Amino acid sequence: MSDIPDKMNALILTGIDAFELREVDVPEPGPGEVLAKVEAVAICGTDPKIIKGAFKGLWPKSYPAIIGPEWAGTIVRVGHGAFGFSKGDRVAGEPHKGCGFCRNCMTGRYNIC
Repeated sequence: MSDIPDKMNALILTGIDAFELREVDVPEPGPGEVLAKVEAVAICGTDPKIIKGAFKGLWPKSYPAIIGPEWAGTIVRVGHGAFGFSKGDRVAGEPHKGCGFCRNCMTGRYNIC
């Protein structure tokens, strides 16, 4: 029996300048991923622009979307191949993921991959 609930609350961006609090399924971590219980959040400087539709079609790619890359918490489940992480580790979210192979990634600029 798991102590991780099946559902969680999330603020869902449903359209430009439209959002609502919904109960959604708790995701399962995929290969190389972890599931963290979020315990603190911040508002990213880009979030108000995302909500106002400044990056429509780029971020989010579509609606509905869960936004909010600025967070910290504790790992509650470790996916296969997520080496170096353990249940109970304190972590912070990283909203960018590059391909790992292009020039920008190879020079440490993965956020503009």
